[in-house]
Amino acid sequence: MLPIAANMPFGAFIPLVLLLVGYAMLSLLATRARASDDRAKTERFGGIAFALVVIAAAYAVVLLIATAVGYGQRVYDMLIIIVIIGVFFAILLFVFFLLSEVIPRATGRGER
Repeated sequence: MLPIAANMPFGAFIPLVLLLVGYAMLSLLATRARASDDRAKTERFGGIAFALVVIAAAYAVVLLIATAVGYGQRVYDMLIIIVIIGVFFAILLFVFFLLSEVIPRATGRGER
């Protein structure tokens, strides 16, 4: 079985690469402006770089939704696994609670 992202076309990831390159360039420009004590340029470059990161995050969510829609059975399996893990840890916490609180109090060894 290949990972889900391996079945996506390469062209779908090019905008993320371009946004990363733009962010890196703007971060370098902001650092250079900060070194020369130009607060206006520093704020402008930093703001634009942050906007690129927000756009990249939104696009990553779009890619995630596209892969989830394309692979419905895998999403269903993932949800089943998450529920099983959640139930397992809930039972484990309950057992630890019994071992640390209820049993010592029932035997008279717990604090009163």
